[in-house]
Amino acid sequence: MKEELSLREIINDVILFFIKFKILIISITFIGFLSMVIFEKTKPEYFSTTAIATSGVSEFERIYDSKEEMNQRTAINLINNLQLDILKEDFIVVSEKLNILEDEASLIKSIIAAQIINEDQDGKEHNTPKFSIELIVKDNEIISRVQKGLIYLFNTNKYISKYNDKYQETSKIEVESIDKEVVELKRLRGLDNSDLDMSTMNIYSKNKVNESQNQIIELIQHRTLNLTHQLLLKPLSFVQGFSKTQVPDRASLFLTLVAFLISFLISILIAIFVNVNQTFNKN
Repeated sequence: MKEELSLREIINDVILFFIKFKILIISITFIGFLSMVIFEKTKPEYFSTTAIATSGVSEFERIYDSKEEMNQRTAINLINNLQLDILKEDFIVVSEKLNILEDEASLIKSIIAAQIINEDQDGKEHNTPKFSIELIVKDNEIISRVQKGLIYLFNTNKYISKYNDKYQETSKIEVESIDKEVVELKRLRGLDNSDLDMSTMNIYSKNKVNESQNQIIELIQHRTLNLTHQLLLKPLSFVQGFSKTQVPDRASLFLTLVAFLISFLISILIAIFVNVNQTFNKN
């Protein structure tokens, strides 16, 4: 019975406390919430956009990994190193790397690259030959300039250029050698006394679907792959470029609720302090 009375007294005291300081609590909560809204409305606008890209750097380096196709770590690190310059606000360096004006470089808030991961049926994650680039700028007019600047950054990188030149040179040699080998194999196949069995029409083996049994087909497939890479593989290519978004980032509903809750808690603390102070003065 005493516990029930005690609990009832506590509830009554809490209710009386809120009634007594309702104006103070409502005023401070409203001021804090209104300040958050005003801050969000007056703060500089930021535009965020994401692109999907790929790079042939690992192919130029001839780094082959059975677990993944076209390693993208070098390209990702190159972009993320640019982010370090942005964080230091070294916009002269950023402008030189991207071949843009210093004023334009100062409008970049963030640029971060990350590997795109694919999950198989067993739940295992695998790297893909693509990566994403998240760009945040203060002015959406420079988005296209930044995209061109990233291509410039990769194309003018001396390390990448040397490997690309050597890759193109050696790939042409491979294609020429394949052409000669195909001609020779066709000649041998045409001989009446040839012991080579290359007349099969089944170009897929029983063990592996993509494994060709016919040597000529294998060589032609390898030649086609080389020619495709020579033509299309670039230091940096955009699968999907940055969209020129027109909608700036705003505070989310969650942040608004957090601001309201913090303002309310601050008002409670102030009301408790005032109440204790009044009680102390009376005593």
